[in-house]
Amino acid sequence: MVAVLAAVPADVASAADPLRTWYVKAGAGDGGRGTSKRPFGTLARVESVSRPGDRIVIQRARRKAGALDGGIRLKRRQRLIGAGAAVTAAARDRAPRLTNTDPSRVDGDAVRLARRAVVRNLVIAGAVRGGIYGRGATGAKISGNDVSGHNRSCTPGFHIPPFNVPTTVPGVVVPISDGLRNGWAGIMVDASRRRGALTIRRNRVHDADCGDGIDVRVSGSARLRARISRNVASDLRQGPDFESILAFGLQTREKGRLVATLDRNRQSGLGNDEDVAAGPEGADSEGVFINPTGPSNMTVTVTRNTYEHTRGRGGFSANGLEFVSMGDGTRALVEVRDSTFSGTPGDVLEQLALGTNAHLRLRLDRVEATRSTGHAESGTGDTVLIPGNNGDCLLSASGGAGNTVELRVRHSALSDCANNGLTFGSAVANGSGPTSALIADVADSRITGNRGGNLRIGNLSELDLLRVKVERTNLSASQGATSTPANLTVEELGTTKSATIDLGGGALGSSGGNCLHDGNLAAAVVGYDVHARQNWWGQPEGPAPGRTTTVGGSLDTGTPLAAPAPGC
Repeated sequence: MVAVLAAVPADVASAADPLRTWYVKAGAGDGGRGTSKRPFGTLARVESVSRPGDRIVIQRARRKAGALDGGIRLKRRQRLIGAGAAVTAAARDRAPRLTNTDPSRVDGDAVRLARRAVVRNLVIAGAVRGGIYGRGATGAKISGNDVSGHNRSCTPGFHIPPFNVPTTVPGVVVPISDGLRNGWAGIMVDASRRRGALTIRRNRVHDADCGDGIDVRVSGSARLRARISRNVASDLRQGPDFESILAFGLQTREKGRLVATLDRNRQSGLGNDEDVAAGPEGADSEGVFINPTGPSNMTVTVTRNTYEHTRGRGGFSANGLEFVSMGDGTRALVEVRDSTFSGTPGDVLEQLALGTNAHLRLRLDRVEATRSTGHAESGTGDTVLIPGNNGDCLLSASGGAGNTVELRVRHSALSDCANNGLTFGSAVANGSGPTSALIADVADSRITGNRGGNLRIGNLSELDLLRVKVERTNLSASQGATSTPANLTVEELGTTKSATIDLGGGALGSSGGNCLHDGNLAAAVVGYDVHARQNWWGQPEGPAPGRTTTVGGSLDTGTPLAAPAPGC
């Protein structure tokens, strides 16, 4: 051993020494020794000599030198670092660049993660499959990277399971038998066993024709805590063989559990241009997609998020945030705070229980969901046949038997949308039997000026329990005609065992203080009893003649406010 070591030149980093730093540079040639002055010229060379825990530095090189090609498979605790200034700050001629144009190397990924690996400050462009991918890479930290042009092979990645789409016709569904396929993401991590954590921060994923932005999938027995912060996903297109494109995708399957925090992320420019030949026109694009399936469990907190839709890019099912369950027995909680979402053709926000026996809870606090555009062919965004993706600011609904859907809205704005401000309802299309419960609690919010109605509550099938409480909320100035939803629309078109709708003076303790003035119709009630005392109807006497309608139900507007409530 002494003789062997003696034969190694002094300036060559040795694999026999623990925790060494290795240097690699595009265009360095074959004579490198892995030192800062004589770096390796290939990723394959550093991969072969490095050991777990080593640090690998990618030196900056001029753009004309190209990128280090072939991908790299990291080992446990290795740190892959790009030298120099932050690559996400601005385009530079000199940068640490990686790619992988060889599908036989690391499955076409530019960087393959390992447990507790660190990947930081790299420009990764044009990979055959993923920019950065890891399976079981708990403890990994991915930060400050610029990923673009990934998944040139259009390899399938995130898969949304099969489900049935409810319709407004009893007993009629639209089956999505194969589910929806997405392209491989620029940054993606899968976990199927072990407990662990994951950090993805300050990355930019952009300008890809066939891939998602950032996806995290948890399955099997895995327990993962993920922090995804200050990332930007933009200008991502849906490939020709796929049905969906996600800027940020979270999914749990089987018995997997995910606790995720998404903070200060941004999404924009999702979907296909109308003149792009590849892929369906518009595309099913999602800003934040949260998809618990089967008996899995997910808790997600979204704070300070900014989503802005680019006109002409998304199709009718484009959403800012979609929280949707499939399969049986899901448990999930999503909290969204201090965030803005605007401009989608579809519903701006969605909470949909499309599986069975799920319990979904959505809490909004200081959230703005505004200015959906709807479908150009209909003008208002309402397809009539499908009670979803019609340009609502928020759709919260059950589409499966045994589901419990809970919604809480505070200090939020659901306004100026192409259809309804908030639609809350049930239409069972998956499984058999009733929805178990719909529970909504709305306070101190503004749901105004929508081109359909402002608040619409309805049941199209069987429902065991309906509880809706609304107080101190502006529901004024809906833009719908008298034949379409009003400021408040309540419809029983199926059967409900127990219903309490309290906008003031009812059993749920609402204090009233809601605003229901202006607009063509203040309230339309079909089949339900609605308590709406102590509200402002535009005049001290309560609603003027012709401003409310009731069919087979009742509307209690007693003790109206003598003057506008503070929120009016």
